[in-house]
Amino acid sequence: MKLFSTIGRRKIPAHKKESLAREPFVLDINKVTHVYFPLVAGNNAACDPLVKVGDKVKVGTRIAFRQQFSVPLFSSVSGTVSAIEKRMNVITGRPCDHVVIENDFKMEHDALLEKVNLDAPKEHIVEAIKEAGIVGLGGAGFPTWLKYNNVKGIHTVLINAVECEPYLTTDYTLSKLNATKIVEGARYLQKAAEAKELVIAIKVKKEAARDALIEASKEYSDIKVVEVPDRSPMGWEATLIYELYKKRYNRLPSEVGIVVNNSTTAMSVYEALVEGKVITQRLITVSGNVVKNPTNVYVPVGTLAEVVLNEFEIDEEKEFSLLPGGPMTSNPARDASFALQTNHGGLTLLEKVKFRTIPCLRCGKCTANCPAGLQPVEIMRAFDARDYVRLEKLETLRCVDCGLCSYVCPSNIELTDLMKKSKTILRVHQAGKK
Repeated sequence: MKLFSTIGRRKIPAHKKESLAREPFVLDINKVTHVYFPLVAGNNAACDPLVKVGDKVKVGTRIAFRQQFSVPLFSSVSGTVSAIEKRMNVITGRPCDHVVIENDFKMEHDALLEKVNLDAPKEHIVEAIKEAGIVGLGGAGFPTWLKYNNVKGIHTVLINAVECEPYLTTDYTLSKLNATKIVEGARYLQKAAEAKELVIAIKVKKEAARDALIEASKEYSDIKVVEVPDRSPMGWEATLIYELYKKRYNRLPSEVGIVVNNSTTAMSVYEALVEGKVITQRLITVSGNVVKNPTNVYVPVGTLAEVVLNEFEIDEEKEFSLLPGGPMTSNPARDASFALQTNHGGLTLLEKVKFRTIPCLRCGKCTANCPAGLQPVEIMRAFDARDYVRLEKLETLRCVDCGLCSYVCPSNIELTDLMKKSKTILRVHQAGKK
């Protein structure tokens, strides 16, 4: 089935007003006694520790390095490396070694990064982004520098501030509060791509953030702020590009002359190249129908989820699931003892609802609504049969985990979970063949 031959998007209740009703706050650093950094990245690539137990570190000290794609990790506090211990990594779904740093609460900072002017050669800008360890902060965590390394034929850099995942409001909040940083950081990305046009996309009815971005970019004739429909998964770059340009591509947006980056990523580029700061804290949304005071909170990277949740009033009379992200794309965590990583955007707590699953009705809704043009029910059957040839023919790996197939299924089949499992066993099978 061809990409975008389906409906591919759907209106979903946003539940964003709840966390926007309160001002964001900064987590008291004195409550963060330790921070934890997994030594396995989200794509299961290993990270080599650069420190050992007993070493002293500062805020911004390099503590690990991922050889694949050359991504450094930085300490978010000053203190002492107290252990290398196993802990659940919720992004990979399995335990792995973590570097543990005991906070000395002094927050002493390491040397700043070398600052870069906008008139620097594009290769210098890309190298600076690489040294800063900036990854996609919209959830994917893909190394930003790779999108601009030796890229050619790019006419547009598209900044994605859509944030279509229900409950999460970090991109919206930062667009409203730090619009100038987002615009100026995006200009560095535009220079790195040698693109003539810079477009910032934001969802309709987000007037405060939209107006802030327009004001911040008013001096630049080559920057446009555009609104897109409130449909899911509009935040997926393929859906967004088709909405704005009616163009399709096979693997990468660069095939149609476009590079896409998240708005918070653009802000981080500014902070790294202009202010010399690496990513040591994240704004995350804590929300859900059992959270009585949902809002956004700035936390040091590596903070345990349980430490953050202690700052919120939770209706403990209700049984709930903890999602390390939004409800459409993330799987429930076993508990709150996991560390928040750079590309975590939220913690969503939802009351558990029990559904009765019935056999597939073969209604075709999952296929009709898949934004990637896949056939989830057929992939489910191939998964049950462990038919790897069929899984490959069905292009299972193109699934983007948007959650729409489960959302629309009248039989209440957890198709999204089955799609994730299908991708996992197919990757393992393909790796075994190699």
